[in-house]
Amino acid sequence: MNDHGRFIPLADNAHIEAFVGWEMEEGWSAKDYENEELSNLRTREGITQLKVIRSNWTRLGRLRARRFVVQFTEKDRSTLIDHLIALSGGVEYELILHTSPERYQQDQRQLEKVISSWRSTRRI
Repeated sequence: MNDHGRFIPLADNAHIEAFVGWEMEEGWSAKDYENEELSNLRTREGITQLKVIRSNWTRLGRLRARRFVVQFTEKDRSTLIDHLIALSGGVEYELILHTSPERYQQDQRQLEKVISSWRSTRRI
């Protein structure tokens, strides 16, 4: 990642990405970003058995956020992604857990710690 985010390793094939950047599509909602991400996964070469496990509105600090969990197979390996997207004042905030279904419960606890510690700071 560049200076817009952080990569938090949890294991060889598990990590959390924290990303902040400018909104790419003016007028889009967090749901639109979710739909775009799901569309990208569906059309990505080598991904099969894609299934949305959960999709709902939640909070990231004081921000309304979209959270969705998706599972798929790629290169004979099952992957689970737990993805949060929040938008505010032209800025996009994302937290993304990449893990295996077997590790999800354990790694989700780490993601929940990051979510509960989220604080917005004033822009300069």
